[in-house]
Amino acid sequence: MKQFYPFSFRKEKTNYLKTALLGIAALLSSNNISAQVNTYMFTQSAGTYTPITGTVLAEPTGNTAATSLDNTIYPVDLPFGFVFNGTSYSSLNISTNGFVTFGTTAPTTTNYSPISSTAGYEGVIAAWAKDLNTVFDINGTTGNISWETRGTAPNREVVIQWKDFRPAYSASTTSAYVFSFQVILQETSNTIKTMYSSGAFLVGSTSVSSTVQIGLRGSSNTDFNNRLNGTSLEFINATAGTSNSSSQAFNSSNTVPGMPSDGLTYTWAPPTCWAPSGINITGITTNAATVNWTAPTNVPANGYDIYYSTSNTAPDASTQPDLTGITGLSAALPPLQPSTSYFVWVRSVCSPTDKSNWSSVTSFATQCDALPGAYFEGFEGYQGVLNGNAGVLPVCWTNLGTNNGGHISNSTTITGNNTLYMWTSGARVAYVALPAMSTLQSGSYRLKFDAKASVTAGGILQIGYLDTSNNFVELTTFSVTSTGTVYPFSYDIPVLPAGVTQLALKNPGTPERSLSIDNVSYEPKTLGTSEVAKKDPLKIYPNPFSDVIGISEMEKVKSISVIDVSGRMIRTIENISSEINLSDLKTGLYILKVQYKDGTNSSHKIIKK
Repeated sequence: MKQFYPFSFRKEKTNYLKTALLGIAALLSSNNISAQVNTYMFTQSAGTYTPITGTVLAEPTGNTAATSLDNTIYPVDLPFGFVFNGTSYSSLNISTNGFVTFGTTAPTTTNYSPISSTAGYEGVIAAWAKDLNTVFDINGTTGNISWETRGTAPNREVVIQWKDFRPAYSASTTSAYVFSFQVILQETSNTIKTMYSSGAFLVGSTSVSSTVQIGLRGSSNTDFNNRLNGTSLEFINATAGTSNSSSQAFNSSNTVPGMPSDGLTYTWAPPTCWAPSGINITGITTNAATVNWTAPTNVPANGYDIYYSTSNTAPDASTQPDLTGITGLSAALPPLQPSTSYFVWVRSVCSPTDKSNWSSVTSFATQCDALPGAYFEGFEGYQGVLNGNAGVLPVCWTNLGTNNGGHISNSTTITGNNTLYMWTSGARVAYVALPAMSTLQSGSYRLKFDAKASVTAGGILQIGYLDTSNNFVELTTFSVTSTGTVYPFSYDIPVLPAGVTQLALKNPGTPERSLSIDNVSYEPKTLGTSEVAKKDPLKIYPNPFSDVIGISEMEKVKSISVIDVSGRMIRTIENISSEINLSDLKTGLYILKVQYKDGTNSSHKIIKK
């Protein structure tokens, strides 16, 4: 994408696209809910399964779907606050389908895959998650669901038990395999355990085999900590899950994958230092932004660290943070570059040796800078979709939205590269807004562009503005008579009504009579005398250049900044010599912004070969 700059923006009005940029920032932002259960430490051990005889929540009355504890949820109040995924809970929901959930949103009765589910509960502990039921009086055995509290404060534990459940739903009374399992929640340590008994056939010997979800899910299914084994790996040799749908295979008759051994215990221990959540960005300007977050339940004693970057590469434990020792719940980032996307992470510091994982990434874009000199946009390099429109607009430009049918394309099947293509769809007319007119300095300006008919001859292009009610008001009309022929146009922009902030191009034709617009730019009709006086003496040579450029009149220059085509500041040079080495720049177009010692400035287009 090519950009250079025939006019100046007013510094005090550089927020002309604030609304659009905040919308882009919202699109860029990722999920700000801090993923935490994936940081729980998992261990497996061989224990002793101890049945409980506590409060029975339900017993079957038969062996049918309606009578065998199938698809039912039981809410339970806990005797102590249990911290799960950084939040303390006083209650939970128990499902007959082998799991419990936290939060005010209960699972549906037919939820059989709670870890991969997108349901709105705030957390899951799955001991044997599948469509399950128990048995009623088969060879004298009847199952149930029960719970009890063991031990004394502050070391109590809640035990939830599925007693004599089938490993998969069945109404058979001629073949029934049963086993028992528990979810154990430990006070103070907030450790989670699932424990299993060995199983046996009560009657018959028909093999039962399938898969189950076992493990934890946080507030969304992107945060998981689960187990995985296939049919060729023993159940007791499961590995860490690789996706939220990972599961464990089992078989009640075959040794491999087999069933849980008696006393098999899975343990998930929470981290000792929790990451903050709810990361968000406010106060975005051209060079500043403030990061905000919500403290975890266990507030870190040593505050927070912040890491930010223009790259989406996540930091790890060895990454050096940019800001440290922050004791509040917000922090201003150091000076930023304008028109730039940034990515931010925050972590808790509980002690010098105990830090949380970094939070989920949060991203935002700074506002457009007031770039002096000329402005040119070649409309290159579009990709992706923004606000429902194919192609991403150039930095500091805005599409007026799908309600007006705006569309950007560089499709070679339409007009070739480097084009702004406007089309119609039904009754909608395509608008693409150029940089806001309210940012122009006083004086007269000219809009310049190239146009050609895309499909058939006779395309029409209207230039106008959007009034305060967002209605298009035509200023003038151009006609392109021949297909494929490039026509250069220019238009002297008149004084616009008060309140007008956007100039727009409009193609009122049908798709068969559409236009492509290329090389759109603003430029001043005349240069002020002070600007001419400064630009004429200064010479930059050679241009185009290979590695080194020469600067004349360098004794008048205070500093020089190099700006790339997106408006991003590449570097600032303050110790000026007659030659500047720019060999590290990539081939392309750049703007050299010259700051003079008398406080004025000028801008010059340079091309690196």
